[in-house]
Amino acid sequence: MTEHIYLENPYLREISARIVDKKYMNNKFYLKLNRTIFYPNLKGGQPRDKGTINGLEVIDVYEEGDDIIHVIKENILSDKVQLSIDWNTRLDYMQQHSGQHLLSSIFYKLYGAETIGFYLGKTCVYIDIDIPKLKKEDIVKVEDFANKVIYSNFDIKTYIIGKKDIDKVPIRKYPNVRSDIRIVEIDGMDYSPCCGTHHRSTGEIGMIKIRNWEKYKGNVRVEFVCGNRALKDYAWKNDCINSISTLLSSKDTDIYEKIEKLYLEKEKLEKENRDLKEELLKYKAKDLPEEKSHS
Repeated sequence: MTEHIYLENPYLREISARIVDKKYMNNKFYLKLNRTIFYPNLKGGQPRDKGTINGLEVIDVYEEGDDIIHVIKENILSDKVQLSIDWNTRLDYMQQHSGQHLLSSIFYKLYGAETIGFYLGKTCVYIDIDIPKLKKEDIVKVEDFANKVIYSNFDIKTYIIGKKDIDKVPIRKYPNVRSDIRIVEIDGMDYSPCCGTHHRSTGEIGMIKIRNWEKYKGNVRVEFVCGNRALKDYAWKNDCINSISTLLSSKDTDIYEKIEKLYLEKEKLEKENRDLKEELLKYKAKDLPEEKSHS
């Protein structure tokens, strides 16, 4: 059994370990270690960690029973190895996943909406919630609540409970597992069964920005970004707004009205152009010579 160090300390970036089993298949080496800081791919919907073993790139990490398998392209002769994860990737996934827990808890608290789907990609994060529709004011309310919790810097705790004790914890959704259950708790306000990597406080999430929401298969899909992703999202949008502002010689606060005015003028000109074309066709039709009938 591989010891899952990433669950005990998700901030650990490097450790030493020992290879307990090695297989060679399809021009790749599959390593089973006695312990690891690498998160396995799509365990609980979270993508895998990136990094190296003895300086060699780890191209895949996956769970196999109680073990974590690490895939590399080159052989390692020693059974003692040094593991190093890419911290930027780990930090990003912790921000998005911790933010998802917080956002899901607030949708549940305010609207009784359960999260029934979760996707964490390289650029996009979304949850599907079982509610038929959301209005803009609902989104503003949820987003404001979430960021106030972040600014309050509440503790995020993780611990294991036995299945027989599950009713002692007010979890949002019961897990399907039969063994001990890992709980991620946001300081008394949310309890979720989860095996992902999370921050130790809500302040580390940075911020949450809901980018879009739409109806999806009778539910609502909410797309959002957290932390550094939210900062990058703001940066490119701010740059875009400033460029449009310069192009239109307008203040950034006035560009929507300016663009709306230009759009309405364009629509008006297009209609006038269509009307003129119709008039021109009618005019040309009048000047066409009439066909002579043949007896």
